[in-house]
Amino acid sequence: MEFRQELIQIVEKSGAHPAWGIKHCFRVYHLAKELSSHLMLDDEVLFAAAMLHDTGKYPIYAIKNVDHALRSKGVAANLLQQMMFSPDKLPLILDAVENHMYYSEPGRSDEAVYLRESDILDNLGNIGLMRLFSCVGQDELIQTPEQALERARLFADALPDKVSTKSGKRLAIKRREETLRFLAGIKRQTAEFAWI
Repeated sequence: MEFRQELIQIVEKSGAHPAWGIKHCFRVYHLAKELSSHLMLDDEVLFAAAMLHDTGKYPIYAIKNVDHALRSKGVAANLLQQMMFSPDKLPLILDAVENHMYYSEPGRSDEAVYLRESDILDNLGNIGLMRLFSCVGQDELIQTPEQALERARLFADALPDKVSTKSGKRLAIKRREETLRFLAGIKRQTAEFAWI
C-alpha cells in the first residue's frame, strides 16, 4: 500500500473527532501547499506531517496530561519507522509535527513553517467557527456555546499575530474579519449574548 493511503487509514481509524480528523488534515495540507506555492516544498514531508500532526490527541494515541504535539511527534516517529519511511526525511517531519501549535516557535524547515501557519489558519474564519461549535460538549475547554464564542474571540485576537509569512498574514486578516462579523451578528441577535 502506498504511504499516503496508509497514513489516511491511520487517521481514519484513530477515533478522531471530526473537527480534528482527516478533513482537518487535508485542509492543513492543501492550505500549506497554497500558501507556499512560490516555493518547492518536499511534498512527502508536508503530507506526512499534515496527516500525523494531531495524532497525539486522537483517542487511540492520546495520553492524559501529555502535550498532544509532543505525543504526536512520538506517534509519528513510531509509525513512520514501521513504514520504513525515508530516514533522511523523518527529522523534518518530526520537527514540523512537534512545532505545529500556535504557542510553539515555528520549526526549522519551510514545510514546518507552512504546516504551522495552515494549522493556525484552520482555527480562524468560517471553518474555525464550524470546528469550534462542533466541539461543544465534546471538548473539556468547550462545554457550552458561550465557551465556544469566547474561544472564537480569543482566536480572532491572538492567532493572526502568530502567523509570520506574507501569504499567511493576508489570509489571517480575512479569516479574522469573518470571525468578527459572525460574533457581531450573534451579539445583535441574542441581546448581547444573553439569549444563547
